Amino acid sequence: MSDITLTAAVRSNLSTLQNTASLISQTSERLSTGNKVNSALDNPNSFFTASSLNSRASDLSNLQDDIGQSVSTLDAADKGIGGINKLLDAAKGKANQALQSKDESTRAKYAEEFNELRTQIEDIAKDSGYKGKNLLGGDGNDLTVKFNEDGSSQLKIGAVDYTDLDSENSSFTLDKIGSTKSSVTERNEEAAFSLGRTPSTDPNAGKFDIGITAGAAITGASNISAINQFEEGDKITLSAGDQKFEVETKDAEDLDATALKIQTELRKIDGNDAATVTFNVDKFEISGANEDFKIGYEAAGTTATGFTDTNVAGEEKLLATTKLEDLDAFKSGDVIEFQLGDGNKSSFDVTGKSVSDLATAIGGLTGVTANVADDKINIDVTDQDLKFSFKGDGAGAEFSDPKKNEIGKDLDAVDGRGWGDDDLIEKSLEQVRTAQTDLRAQASTFGTNLSVVTNRQDFTSDLINTLQTGAGKLTLADSNLEGANLAALNTQNSIATTTLSLATQAGQSVLQLIR
Repeated sequence: MSDITLTAAVRSNLSTLQNTASLISQTSERLSTGNKVNSALDNPNSFFTASSLNSRASDLSNLQDDIGQSVSTLDAADKGIGGINKLLDAAKGKANQALQSKDESTRAKYAEEFNELRTQIEDIAKDSGYKGKNLLGGDGNDLTVKFNEDGSSQLKIGAVDYTDLDSENSSFTLDKIGSTKSSVTERNEEAAFSLGRTPSTDPNAGKFDIGITAGAAITGASNISAINQFEEGDKITLSAGDQKFEVETKDAEDLDATALKIQTELRKIDGNDAATVTFNVDKFEISGANEDFKIGYEAAGTTATGFTDTNVAGEEKLLATTKLEDLDAFKSGDVIEFQLGDGNKSSFDVTGKSVSDLATAIGGLTGVTANVADDKINIDVTDQDLKFSFKGDGAGAEFSDPKKNEIGKDLDAVDGRGWGDDDLIEKSLEQVRTAQTDLRAQASTFGTNLSVVTNRQDFTSDLINTLQTGAGKLTLADSNLEGANLAALNTQNSIATTTLSLATQAGQSVLQLIR
């Protein structure tokens, strides 16, 4: 207001009061917020530096939550391993009890209890997860723990699989106590070991000829175009069940090449991997097909006659030369064990062996003769008992019923189940010991992982504290200092008010004279 005239003294005191009021407001804000830097206007460098430090502390705090969950996941896995180890101790006890008993039914009882403990091991492993992550659950359960914002610092923890001990992916082996049974049939003074397969008596089984009805001097080097009954684009189909394969004819392709193509497709049908297809004297010859299949013809046009669709019966090999693994009853690695009444025993691994090999092994036992006939091995036991035990992934011929039979001179079968002899029990004990060794090693691995994670958890907590402390040094106010400043400013404000009052008294004196 330019028309108002203030003295220099009044203006000086008024300016002091305004500055003091501003300082009082600023100091009051610092005391109320606890910060000496509340915005970028207060101190840009300190404000933005502190914001960066606090942002990183916040990011690490979020990671800290995930790290804490990882600790819980590892802890759940450790609890699971502890429970599994206790069950393995119990399983070892059952095996030792069975080893001390010679009674078949008692051993059968312990075998059932062993199998139940084995099932409980799988159940504990399945229940050892935390928030959808199970380190005992195998594939898809690996755990990655991130320790910094961009994930460049992390720990990968591999999962193991104890949830399916029958799976080839299981982290340790603990076979179910299976069952052991041979099919026993009275045949006068013989017992029969049934294999469940009858060889074919049809001499034409597994064979089929595609005869050439037109064309002259046809050889394997001749092209399809030389045959009137085929034309470019015709299809020869091969099928069995839901499997179907086809070969398309080409005019420029010779018959030997076409035969090879048919053979390649035929061998894709299960059981026919040894089939052969050749061209010989005006015909395609198919042979060696063990399983049934259908061969058909699909014309590309209207001029070719092709041949009539035909069902071809599979050719079964002579039983004696058949590999045991080729029978549904056996798989590679299966073992058949024999024990005579005098205690002598031996084992027979079916891998790579034929039915004849098995008969020879049985016939090599003292007082036992064996021969292959029809669909079984006939066994003659002359002077002592003979036990069969089967262990493996196959069904074991007709071993589907979990029992073991003792074939005696009188051909009476004595039923038992599981752990038929000491060797089988010892094998189970060895598997338990190995499983416990593996389990302890895995517990140690998880323990190391847990130590790393908890160490990083503590380190991250300390780092967050350091970042927040550093940010506070840049922005936090000293309440004692600010309180003292406010008291001083209030005093200064009072003095300035008094001084301003004194500065205006000269004008008031003039006013009195005018009155």
